[in-house]
Formats: sequence, structure tokens, C-alpha cells
Amino acid sequence: MSDEIAIQQTLNTYSVSASLGKLEEMVATFMPDGVWEIPGIDARFEGHEAILAGASAITGAIEYMVQLNSPAVIQVDGDTATAQSVIRECGKYAGRNTSLEVLGLYSDKLVRTPDGWRFVLRNFTVRGMHDFETAPPSLHG
Repeated sequence: MSDEIAIQQTLNTYSVSASLGKLEEMVATFMPDGVWEIPGIDARFEGHEAILAGASAITGAIEYMVQLNSPAVIQVDGDTATAQSVIRECGKYAGRNTSLEVLGLYSDKLVRTPDGWRFVLRNFTVRGMHDFETAPPSLHG
């Protein structure tokens, strides 16, 4: 498997794990001292424990969420790489008839490990966030 495909697989694992609420699997895509940043909300989490706590806090008020990520623009330099991808997150707040949409850009730094590529830094820049009323439950079938 090429490095670019392996890196895209790491990005996909992150998004699928986050979408399924499997936060421990999402966190495993980071190096043990990896950093997850979301400058728009002044959030910075360093290390697996902090990333897990941050992800749990952010998703705690959400009933469900799905991440749709674009194929990334990837540049490999030996055992390090950078990746940029755009993302759309859609979901519904728990206990409310309100849905959300978040649009943004991931800028990543990754490193090759014996277990595959892992994030050293994952920076999420929010480009837009929208809340809107969800269709009444009777329309959900």
C-alpha cells in the first residue's frame, strides 16, 4: 500500500470512528503525545487522555454525528507527512429538535510508526457552523 493510501486510511479511520462514537479508536489514530487543536473554540488537547476527554465533552450533547471528509491533499517526506482535507459534520443535538452542520478544514501532521501513520498534530479550522430545526419525528418514518 502506498504511503498516500495508508495516510488516507488513517484519516478515514478517524472520521468513521468519530461518526460511530468509538472515541477510543479515534484517539488511537494519534501519537501518544499527539495534539488536537480547534482554534475556533480555543481548544487544544495534548495526549490520548486529554484528546479523549475533549472529544467526549464536545460530543456529549450530540445524539448522533456523521463526518464526511474529502480525499486529502497529502505530501510525504520520508517518515513524516502533511495532509489537508475538507470536512462536513452533520448531526442532531440530544433531547432537542435541532440539527447541526459544521464545515471546516483539517490540517494534519503525521508520522510513520510500526503500526501505521499517526497524527502528531490535527488542526481543525471551522469555516462555518449552522443549527437548524430537524424535521418532525413523524416524517422520519
